[in-house]
Amino acid sequence: MLSDQNVDAKFIKKLTVEPFTSPIGWDKAFKPGIFYSSMLEKKLRKSGIFQMVTINKKEPKIKSTDDQAQTNIEKKTNENNTPVNILSITSIEKAPLSQYKIQGNITRFEPDTHPLKKGHTNKQAKLHKEQAVIQVNIELLNLHTGRLLAKKTFTVKSNKGRKHFDLTSLNVSYEFDDLKVHSAGKALLKLNDEVVKFIHKTLNRVPLEGDLIFVDHNNNIAIINLGKANGVNVRDVFTVFSVEPKFNDPVDKIDLGDMYTRKGIIKISEVQGRFSKAEIIVGVNFVPGDLVVPKIKKSEKLNQNEQSQQHDINWGAYKGLSSLSY
Repeated sequence: MLSDQNVDAKFIKKLTVEPFTSPIGWDKAFKPGIFYSSMLEKKLRKSGIFQMVTINKKEPKIKSTDDQAQTNIEKKTNENNTPVNILSITSIEKAPLSQYKIQGNITRFEPDTHPLKKGHTNKQAKLHKEQAVIQVNIELLNLHTGRLLAKKTFTVKSNKGRKHFDLTSLNVSYEFDDLKVHSAGKALLKLNDEVVKFIHKTLNRVPLEGDLIFVDHNNNIAIINLGKANGVNVRDVFTVFSVEPKFNDPVDKIDLGDMYTRKGIIKISEVQGRFSKAEIIVGVNFVPGDLVVPKIKKSEKLNQNEQSQQHDINWGAYKGLSSLSY
C-alpha cells in the first residue's frame, strides 16, 4: 500500500532567462538589456538554486527529451520485447524545456543623471561622481500554461562609482571588481541582488512541475523529465495531471483559469541526472506531456513576516487561487 510520503527533497525548478530589451530608441554600442539578462542568468546559475535551461532566442517546440543524457534510456522494450526508440515516443510538442521563463525590459538606463556641464574645471571633474539610475520591468511566466505568474518593476540608484561608464564600449566586464568602480556598475549589482531575491521568493511558493515523457501502461512504467539535477530521489511520489489551459465558464464564457485534472500517482524507482523512471501506482490513460507534481502531505503556510515580504509583488490573475491540491 502506498504511503502518503512527504517530499522533503530540495526540489530545483527549471528556469530560463530570455534576453531583455533595452530602452525604446536605444542606439548606443552598449546594450543594457542583453548585458543585464546575461548578468542575471550567471548569478542564478551560480546560486545553485535553479536548474538553468539555455534557450536559443525563441524557445522551440520540443522534439525529444530535454537532455542528451536521456539517450541512456533510448532503447526500451515493449510487451513483445521489440526494441523501442524512446526519443520517437517522446516527440511531444506541448512540454516546455523549462518550467518558468524570466523576461523583462530595461526602461531606463542612465549612467549619469547629472553630468558635468561644459566649461567645468579640473577640480570639478576630479570630484564628480556619476549618479546612475536603472529601471527594469521583470515578468515570470509559467511555460506549462503560458500565464503570467508574477511581475515587478525595480528602480535602483547609485552615486558611489569612481570611474566614468562608457556607453560606447562593447567590452564592459561582468566581473564584480570591474563593475563596482562605476556608479552604473554598482546599480547593476544592486539590481541583480534584488531581482534574484524576487525570483527566489516567488518560485519558493509554487510547486516543482515536470512532464511525463514516456509511458508504458503494460509494464506500469513512466519516465519524467526531472532527475537528480532537480532534487528528485528514489521513492518520491508524484501526482499526474492533465492541464486544460484557459478553461472557460460555459455560461458566461469567462476565463476561469487552468483546469488541472488528476489522473493518478507514480512513484520514483530510478533517478538519473535529468530524468527519472517511475512505477505507475494508480491511474490510466497517462500520455507524454501530462504534468507531474511532487505529492506533499501538507502545504506550508507563510508566517506573518514572509507574508509581509510578498506585498510588493504583482501576482498574475490566478496566483491567489490554488489550482493544485495534493
